Amino acid sequence: MAFLPDRTTIGAKVEDTPYTAETLTAVDYNFQAYNIKVDPDVVMMARKVARGDFGKELSIAGKQGCPISFSVDVGYSGTLQTAPTFGKLLKACGLYEEAHGVTGISYESHADYTEAYPLTMEVVLKDEGAEPVQIVVTVRGCMGNVKWICDVVGQPVRMDFEFNGALVSIADRAFASILVPTGMTDETPEAVLSASIMAFTTESQQVDKFTIDLGNDVQLFTDPAQAEGYEGAHVVTRNPVAELDPDLELIATHGDWARWIGNTPGVLSIQVGTYWTLYGPAAQLIKAYSFGDREGHIVSNNSFEFKRSSGNDSLKFLQGSES
Repeated sequence: MAFLPDRTTIGAKVEDTPYTAETLTAVDYNFQAYNIKVDPDVVMMARKVARGDFGKELSIAGKQGCPISFSVDVGYSGTLQTAPTFGKLLKACGLYEEAHGVTGISYESHADYTEAYPLTMEVVLKDEGAEPVQIVVTVRGCMGNVKWICDVVGQPVRMDFEFNGALVSIADRAFASILVPTGMTDETPEAVLSASIMAFTTESQQVDKFTIDLGNDVQLFTDPAQAEGYEGAHVVTRNPVAELDPDLELIATHGDWARWIGNTPGVLSIQVGTYWTLYGPAAQLIKAYSFGDREGHIVSNNSFEFKRSSGNDSLKFLQGSES
């Protein structure tokens, strides 16, 4: 018997009643995840009784939580108005899903959705062989954070998700009950080529890498009435940020010095391929002229924070267009 990392699968289902565990089926294993990591965490209370020696008493198992992390490449659902299979993951990061007729669908940061769409998640570790038995880690009430990352131009943008929730169980599952991932999109993610990466609306950013971090602070809420000791996870605040490494430009070309000391916000947008855009309407430059080098020339490692513009609109992920 050997459990093989490459056979690991993961599923997620939005809870009909928030913080009440769902039963997953094969169609809930429909997003293209990889780099899956699961880390069950049971708080153990150590005990030492005054018996006159160094021996310890049995520790007591308490609250049961479980972080889960994985990556998903940004891809197109195949129809502009159809939510991508990873859409439920974005909703569970506190983003508001909005349909724009037949032209697109968007996910926007919003303070009203910090606990609206928690997930029940399963990570399945499979034995080798033609009829593998499985160990299933089930976690309910999951909310999380996401980072959009381009490690190098020429590769797709990936989303790194980090979720946390209440650990329901770690259990065996027989081969007869195996769930085979169903309904994954066949669309291949687009590489970061012919991309438009703009700061302050008009200034092209000649970068090789970037990171956009939604910046969620995710907390597990204690509930003594629950068997796990937790109600589930909530997003309690967020601070979206961006890191880019553009080529160094003259002040006359990219006026970042004046913007930096002048608290001047502007649009930061990243459009890759035909189908998706990531942008913030009021990105503030909070660090610039942190010099580095790439390919034998100097770059300026710049940092942004996404601020509010007209309300809950600091950061938006858009498939298609809004009109």
